Amino acid sequence: MSLLLNSSFTGASSACLLHRKTSRHRGRSHVHGVTCRQGGNDDRSNAARQQRSPLLLDRRDMLLGGLGGLYGVTAGPKVLAAPIMPPDLSKCHDAKAPALHDHCCPPYDPSETISEYGFPATPLRVRRPAHLVKDDQEYLDKYKEAVRRMKNLPEDHPWNYYQQANIHCQYCNDAYYQQNTDDVPVQVHFSWIFLPWHRYYLHFYERILGKLIDDDTFTIPFWNWDTKEGMTFPAIFQDASSPLYDSKRDQRHVKDGAILDLKYAYTDNPASDSEIIRENLCFIQKTFKYSLSLAELFMGDPVRAGEKEIQEANGQLEVIHNAAHMWVGEPDGYKEDMGDFSTAARDSVFYCHHSNVDRMWDIYRNLRGNQVEFEDKDWLDSTFLFHDENEQLVKIGDCLNPTKLRYTFEQVPLPWLGKINCQKTAETKSKATTELSLTRVGEFGTTPQALDASNPLRVIVARPKKNRKKKEKQEKVEVIQIKDIKVTTNETARFDVYVAVPYGDLAGPDYGEFVGSFVRLAHGKKGSDGTQEQGAKKKGKLKLGITALLEDIDAEDADKLVVTLVLRTGSVTVGGVSIKLLQTDTPAVI
Repeated sequence: MSLLLNSSFTGASSACLLHRKTSRHRGRSHVHGVTCRQGGNDDRSNAARQQRSPLLLDRRDMLLGGLGGLYGVTAGPKVLAAPIMPPDLSKCHDAKAPALHDHCCPPYDPSETISEYGFPATPLRVRRPAHLVKDDQEYLDKYKEAVRRMKNLPEDHPWNYYQQANIHCQYCNDAYYQQNTDDVPVQVHFSWIFLPWHRYYLHFYERILGKLIDDDTFTIPFWNWDTKEGMTFPAIFQDASSPLYDSKRDQRHVKDGAILDLKYAYTDNPASDSEIIRENLCFIQKTFKYSLSLAELFMGDPVRAGEKEIQEANGQLEVIHNAAHMWVGEPDGYKEDMGDFSTAARDSVFYCHHSNVDRMWDIYRNLRGNQVEFEDKDWLDSTFLFHDENEQLVKIGDCLNPTKLRYTFEQVPLPWLGKINCQKTAETKSKATTELSLTRVGEFGTTPQALDASNPLRVIVARPKKNRKKKEKQEKVEVIQIKDIKVTTNETARFDVYVAVPYGDLAGPDYGEFVGSFVRLAHGKKGSDGTQEQGAKKKGKLKLGITALLEDIDAEDADKLVVTLVLRTGSVTVGGVSIKLLQTDTPAVI
């Protein structure tokens, strides 16, 4: 499988923008209900929609159609009936947010009503790279003024800068329970919900900023960390006198010239800048290449309403995203602002960062022919709550029409789509060929094992089948599965995964090829003594595609593989490591 395409390709379109329709209501705060079932195909009645809570955003809002893709094939629909639905806004409770003393609930107005929310009749709005707008003084003046006005709004106004930031806390730090439950939180990380929810969140934040300065064409920039020129902290957020500035950052990293490390784990990488840049580009390339045939590897696993234990099943794009959060936030304490989900959106660079995450998803969809990632009602019908740029509760339909999608991204080079030397060199591999350097490695067994930073866990894992034919690879992707991952404290945790070919039951000193990572940011509640509670044993799982990797390293003939787990930070146990064949959701797209 090759991922070599024109490296200037960026994807022609982006998220679904919602047109404004003028309406008049008494009162300040209105929320909106949004659905994007195309045309009249939505069989839910208008009356039923009217009963929904603020900003009901149907997952179809963000699906991009009509871009002219490579294949355009979709997986068959699944018959399920448990989409995530809006919580009861009157029942917001203390969050798991010690940095905010566990408080981030919004003001509640029981009189809010639902209104129509139409597509804005605006020109196509273009999000630009942050490192390229630093010399555009007119744009920067508008951006700063919009944020300044947002910060100066009354504290209880839904557009207020910190009320907007608290939305992230509410849905990321368990301030709401799901409908009809009192113990299952609404959580928009660790699953297929991650990308669409943040797309909506960004959209309304951006539209509100534009409304505050009366500019329908305004967009937030994207932190272009997938190219060498954009891997430093954006200069536009460094001026201490600017409303875009946040003092709660790791000052070692936000200074001019420091290179973002996408494998960051609170220890600075001793490698040269050029090597960190190469590793970053390789990580991004592998994330796309290894997940193109199965969307959950990129986006995260399904989550259904009412599930008692929401598994932390990140896609690898969310893992990359987490590293940037960690790298920007303070290195100590609660890791504010960016390093803690409850405070992350208090830093304006949060939205710039997520703009690029959204862009990565747009590119991924283009590479897969713009097909729907999950033809699953539990994904397509999941709904969310926001305020719009008119402070109204609205509903919407027909969001799949490509002529109505009103933002895109400036086209910039994509160096990670080109040829990069991401595999180990022959010289490095040769170090494992001498018998004296080999060590015996066993199977995982049935007992959970704690990871040790000073002694990486190495296990021999049998493959389900070797030397698979091309058609077999198109039908099923080979995946490393790590189950029952428990982060045994509420501190941030990370481990990296490597794969190598064994010599019988022996492994060489080199861990082999990097495949991907598990990352969980600190996520805990303040205890009675004022400190963060410990022992919140969050269970998760990790799936990493290796079909293309095994081709790249010439390992198709191997019966078994050595899988190495390297703990980078935190306290983690894992319950098992296996290799499975999973059904793909698309033909061979690249």
